[in-house]
Amino acid sequence: MAKRRNLSNLVVSCEWASCSYKGNSMEELSDHMSLHLKDHLGDRDAMEELDDYACLWEGCEFLSMGSPRELEIHAHFHTFHSKLKFIGAQLLKSHPNFPSCTQDLHSNNLVPEVSEGLVCQWEHCDSTFNNPEWFYRHVDMHAHCTGLSPLPDQQQAIFCNWKDCDAFFKIKYRLREHLRSHTQERLVACPTCGCMFSSNTKFFDHIHRQAEPEESLVCEHCDKGFANERLLRDHVRQHVNHIKCPLCDMTCTSLATLKIHIKFRHCDERPFPCDFCESRFFKNQHDLRKHMETHNEGAAYHCSVEGCEYSSRMSHTMNQHYKRVHKGGVVPKYKCHLCDKTFAWCYTLTLHLRKKHHLKWPSGHSRFRYKEDEDGYLRLNMVRYETVEVTQEIMKNMAKKRTLHKGPGSSNRAKRATTRASRTRGSPAGSSSPSSSSSSSSSELSAGEETSGQPSPRGCNSPVYCVLSNVPDMGDDADPMQDGSESCSPSGAVRALTEVARGLGMDVV
Repeated sequence: MAKRRNLSNLVVSCEWASCSYKGNSMEELSDHMSLHLKDHLGDRDAMEELDDYACLWEGCEFLSMGSPRELEIHAHFHTFHSKLKFIGAQLLKSHPNFPSCTQDLHSNNLVPEVSEGLVCQWEHCDSTFNNPEWFYRHVDMHAHCTGLSPLPDQQQAIFCNWKDCDAFFKIKYRLREHLRSHTQERLVACPTCGCMFSSNTKFFDHIHRQAEPEESLVCEHCDKGFANERLLRDHVRQHVNHIKCPLCDMTCTSLATLKIHIKFRHCDERPFPCDFCESRFFKNQHDLRKHMETHNEGAAYHCSVEGCEYSSRMSHTMNQHYKRVHKGGVVPKYKCHLCDKTFAWCYTLTLHLRKKHHLKWPSGHSRFRYKEDEDGYLRLNMVRYETVEVTQEIMKNMAKKRTLHKGPGSSNRAKRATTRASRTRGSPAGSSSPSSSSSSSSSELSAGEETSGQPSPRGCNSPVYCVLSNVPDMGDDADPMQDGSESCSPSGAVRALTEVARGLGMDVV
């Protein structure tokens, strides 16, 4: 067995119903939980099929719909989660100067849903488990037993044999770390709020975020404060799009965001069916649950305000009723940056911008994004940040599209069109036709294509900000080089963010 954390002093309490049992090993806890499940579900062979199975763990409201096995996995995850919280408590004891977690205690015993089961997808292994502790140990054993394999350059490496994975590593420790990205195993949990983390560093970051932020460590883009410089530096990177979707012009700040984008925009796979309408399938459980509310017979939600008899089949309808009737109506919090008209919902402002002002959202994106201003209103976010490499790749793609569309003739006009196309991406753009409204705006890279191609004075590996600013719409025959002198100066927020970027070792283009 591969070496794992030393838990010789483990003490974990069972919180199933009113149980007061305390276990000193995961073997003891698992056996104890199996007894609870047997008593709760009855004999599996003679068990009567029920519509749902409720979890009796303290503070958990999980309900398994017609699947006792799903409840078994869920219940054993509670014991695993309790072990992680014990590890987190021990780590905090060894760091008495750390701040306390101030997150909501309500989620302390909430665990992720594992409806698809715990299935090992290692090559030639199809083992299934109902206990995450045994599942993670099993996968860890694969890494421990995997030996070196030859590479074409006469070197050797340890290959990951997980389904559809071609990764390889020099040492087993890296393979074990990598396998957690497949199994989603977490190593520690916050004993206060229950959040789980894949490393001690991420857990400590979670704790440090609870401390009072330093006045000098504030993100000038979103006004969020941080307790130390490293947290601020990591946060600022989240505002920079450095990954481009291979299927469209969408740019993302992380691989996780790109994965979600591809799943919802480019994949047709819908693995979650509705049991009531056979033709409806959904891409995730959240969408399925929202849809299932439409099948509620009668009113499933009742207004909690005394004297109000309003009821609804769907939760979001109840929330709208509460805001509209009992909180004095919905307060408009969205404002148009062009005409100052206010809106209660973001989608109504989006319709206004598209219909009234003829704005278009960025290439590769499917919606506008809004940012809170100094007066408290949410307005259209006119600034995006991308690394030079991503920007140049998108400009090349647009140049190819324009060349194919225009044909071989008039190369000078094609170049001008390409330059203009590269400038209008990345932020909401006005209609390019001559008949567009004069109030429409387009966005461009403030330094132009030539500037973004210049080498960074801090080195080629340094990230670079590309700032998007508003400029008047141009005609097809306008000279692109004259545009730079007439562009609007950046706003105070952009100038402030520029200073922060430079202070963090990032160059501004």
